[in-house]
Amino acid sequence: MGVVLLYLAIPVTSALVGWGTNVLAIKMMFFPLEAVGKPPFLGWQGIIPAKVRKMATICVEMILGRLISVREMFDRLEPLRVAEELRPLLEQTTERVVAGVISEQYPRLWEGLPAIVKERTYKRLHKELPVVVEEIMQELQLHIEEICDVRQMVIEAFVRDKALLNALFLRCGSKEFEFIGRSGLYFGFLFGLVQMGIWIVVKPWWLLPLAGLIVGYATNWLALKMVFEPREPMKFGPFAWQGLFLKRQREVSQEYAAIFAREVLNGKNLIEAILRGPAADRLFAVIEHHLKRAIDESSGYSKPLIQVVAGTAQYIAMKERIAKRVIEEMPMALSRLHQYTDEALGIEETLRNKMNELPPADFEGILRPIFQEDEWILIAVGALLGLLVGFAQLGFLF
Repeated sequence: MGVVLLYLAIPVTSALVGWGTNVLAIKMMFFPLEAVGKPPFLGWQGIIPAKVRKMATICVEMILGRLISVREMFDRLEPLRVAEELRPLLEQTTERVVAGVISEQYPRLWEGLPAIVKERTYKRLHKELPVVVEEIMQELQLHIEEICDVRQMVIEAFVRDKALLNALFLRCGSKEFEFIGRSGLYFGFLFGLVQMGIWIVVKPWWLLPLAGLIVGYATNWLALKMVFEPREPMKFGPFAWQGLFLKRQREVSQEYAAIFAREVLNGKNLIEAILRGPAADRLFAVIEHHLKRAIDESSGYSKPLIQVVAGTAQYIAMKERIAKRVIEEMPMALSRLHQYTDEALGIEETLRNKMNELPPADFEGILRPIFQEDEWILIAVGALLGLLVGFAQLGFLF
């Protein structure tokens, strides 16, 4: 009875080796987020976090290089609607800034202006603001790719938050990762039965270590093959088989688009990128230009009076100061656009539909690169662990 149990332990151990090496390989792809020890020999960092910039670039090239046009995306924003969204806060801001700047420099002048003149000035300014916003939006849409580097914005978002890139792959490939773990158990057990049969007949000392190495290697390799191949459904009598990931194209597209649109390429991040990007100075120069014109237009009868009292040079300086103060408060005003931007751009729906239309050969590029990147290391680790377990089995049986 004891001998029988020892023999039966061979396929059971083989199954555990197959399962354990596959699960460990998946964990090693994603964790730890930061390097532990001194990689690659005396430490480890998850393959995805270690190559986050490269992996993020692959994602961006797939999404923005082939599926979504940045220019078409921004063309969906309606300048009139943007102006309407911003109107209440911009009116309050400009009134406060105009009153503040003039009263700081020329308190008597501002106090001496009749209330009706101030009121007319504000009304004319309110009338000009929507025009200013529309002009700025048209300029932004015309030069969006020069003003905002969306590709770099997305890459930097992933680089700053490695867990976000992990989450994107883990959630989209969750069922495939579960299958890889389970398949190691099944395939390992089947390999173990063959191993047990050979061991009953002959008992070469090298069989168990060699079998452990093969199980650790083969279960991982075979599982990956079944995840991505065949690309097109293949029929075997009444049955059909297609790579598991490719078979779930509609489901994965929905999950991927949701994460990408809500967590990465959303209105908040896009507005931040525009305001803080390398070409933000150019945008602010455009805004300042239009604001100054609006101030001139709205000054009306008070403009000659201010110029006479303060001087033309001082009037120009005051106008610049007002424009700069308004620009400083722009980020707060633009925060009102986050929800409208998300709705107008429709990134989630667009991305989902485009991904659904991809042919299988292109669709597998969404998840396949993370397995291809240093895949040999994962398989080699699985094989090495299997070899060590095989030696442990050998010592246990003897």
